[in-house]
Amino acid sequence: MLCNTKQHYRSIPQLFYQSRRSYTQTRQLKDLQQIYELLKEESLSSTSTFSEKMDPNGIFANNELNLQKIQVYGFDFDYTLARYKSTLHSLIYDRTKAYLVKNLRYPDQIMDFCFRPGMGARGLHLDIKRGWLMKVDSYHNIQLGTVYHGMRQVSEEEVIAAHRGTKLSVDEVGYLGMTSNMFQYVDIFTIPEITILRDVIQYFVDNSIPFAAEYVHYDVREAVGAFHKSGLMHQIAGQDVGNYFEENVRLKPFLQRLRDANKQLFLITNSAFWYVNRGMSYLLGDKWQDFFDIVICQARKPSFFGAQKRPFREININNNSKSWDREKQVATTDVPKGNLTTLVDMTHWQGNDVLYIGDHIYGDLADLFLTHGWRTGAILEEVEDEINVINSEAFQKTIRWLNVLQWLIDQLQVIPGSEADALMKNWVAEREEERTKSRDYFNPYFGSVFRTYTVPTYFHRRLARFADIYTSNVCNFINYPLDYIFFPRRMALAHENVLPTPDIDLLLMKTAQEAMRFETKS
Repeated sequence: MLCNTKQHYRSIPQLFYQSRRSYTQTRQLKDLQQIYELLKEESLSSTSTFSEKMDPNGIFANNELNLQKIQVYGFDFDYTLARYKSTLHSLIYDRTKAYLVKNLRYPDQIMDFCFRPGMGARGLHLDIKRGWLMKVDSYHNIQLGTVYHGMRQVSEEEVIAAHRGTKLSVDEVGYLGMTSNMFQYVDIFTIPEITILRDVIQYFVDNSIPFAAEYVHYDVREAVGAFHKSGLMHQIAGQDVGNYFEENVRLKPFLQRLRDANKQLFLITNSAFWYVNRGMSYLLGDKWQDFFDIVICQARKPSFFGAQKRPFREININNNSKSWDREKQVATTDVPKGNLTTLVDMTHWQGNDVLYIGDHIYGDLADLFLTHGWRTGAILEEVEDEINVINSEAFQKTIRWLNVLQWLIDQLQVIPGSEADALMKNWVAEREEERTKSRDYFNPYFGSVFRTYTVPTYFHRRLARFADIYTSNVCNFINYPLDYIFFPRRMALAHENVLPTPDIDLLLMKTAQEAMRFETKS
């Protein structure tokens, strides 16, 4: 118990928000210790959730978006309309390691490696010269504990010494997360690339093979690029669509609803038409083109969205041949040349009328949002997985206790003395343990794609900048009426009094009431 008077219990929630002049430091310290014990038991035993559970299939707004104003819907193909099974990541990994061994003379033992999920994450940065993978937050700070050289976690001391602290300058990170010595893995296709990079570096380290980390990065990039650019990935996946494409029974009803509402639909993809045809026929049937007003393949995004005009060429879908003349009206096309400006000139689409949805925040969305004024939506499969973690009872309890710990630490800071210093050291250490636990729920190496401990990641910052809305699956739109308005949440600024202290107050009041009942019975 905190003390022997009911009045003291009632004053607990306001105790540390009022002047401390009449309240001795020894008394403050004692009560904080007792509050810690009471709240820890309450927080960890409570079955109530820290926050309202979120819908894993929801659509989330960075910027207000009124669907009633959207007359034209555009889509990317890969990882937007088409979702892939994990077998594709294994395929990319296996073909990359084979290229390294056969073409670049890497050790034969690398062929024994296999892809393992969870070794990489979207949004990570690579310090190219050092070969360090890391997660960077929205303020360009390296998140300590998420820096890896191969499979080895780089110590905090090494990171701080190498970068003269944890904060990276804008010249080091770059506006879009990339510079001569910094590379960001932005799309989900890069997960196998991250995994093989870690495996190769670790193999070289384990076998004392001298290597320059930047050369390994460039070689892995070359190997992955060769598999994509040669068309071999499309050949393999296109010949066995059932093994690589996920079925999506909601896709046809979603697109049909848009057509029935007289919305215009178009597709812009970097993939070749024959491959798109294989995938879309599997997902929608042979008449899949009836859903779209315009289909543009081999678009060469993001340069497709550039300012220089290039003419369209029409493709004959029966024999895969291309026209020799300029295309003056856009239909189903193959685009070795052509760009968005030409497309807009032909269609007369207005920016605010168009919603384009893709999975790559730079290649699909950045130029459209910044230059052309289109509305944008991001498809990120990780959203569903992360929300399921956030909704779990274990995670909720961890975050609940973390918030209490942070509140207690905040109050303890103003109390001087060696006893308070020792208590502070213990509570800060406990907070770090709880932070690590909260990170590992998502990924034991890198944590959440979207946040560090308390602030968004660099990836989320770019997502919030270039995407009006985001969700895990394009078909989640079917859960919303076509006149739905997506509103962003009101975010509390640092100087605004919208903090999690009410939750602390409720806990304090509840524990005080429990103590009062106990005293009454006694």
